[in-house]
Amino acid sequence: MARFKKWRGKEVTQQVAKNVAAALGEFALRAERYSKKELQKGHGVLTGTLRRSIHTAQPGYQWLGDSSGAGERGGKFVEALIKGKNITVQLGSGLVYALAIHQGWPSGYKRMKGSFEGFHFLTKGVDKAKPELPAVLRKHQLK
Repeated sequence: MARFKKWRGKEVTQQVAKNVAAALGEFALRAERYSKKELQKGHGVLTGTLRRSIHTAQPGYQWLGDSSGAGERGGKFVEALIKGKNITVQLGSGLVYALAIHQGWPSGYKRMKGSFEGFHFLTKGVDKAKPELPAVLRKHQLK
């Protein structure tokens, strides 16, 4: 007589999603660390407020609340949000000038002198963390 194992596809799928969410949270922290390293004195840093404001968050986070510039916001693990088939985590800063420092501005923009290419600190941080992603995913795989 054949023995059949109980089908646990739904439970396994849910556990895989949880593991991926944890892995993306860890990856986001690594990308946060690299993003902060992109900002240095003379390269996007005057006081360090922007660097301290960079952090991870789940979708729905109210980034405008970061405008107070209060202390270090980063360095805290945030598990990615699972919603349907999407697993998402965000990395950024809610400071009003963060986008301008990241993206830059064209000549003549809001009375700014000349144009500025931007430092692209978040994009560069994610790119520098990418080689670590396979190891992070392996760490969080099902056993």
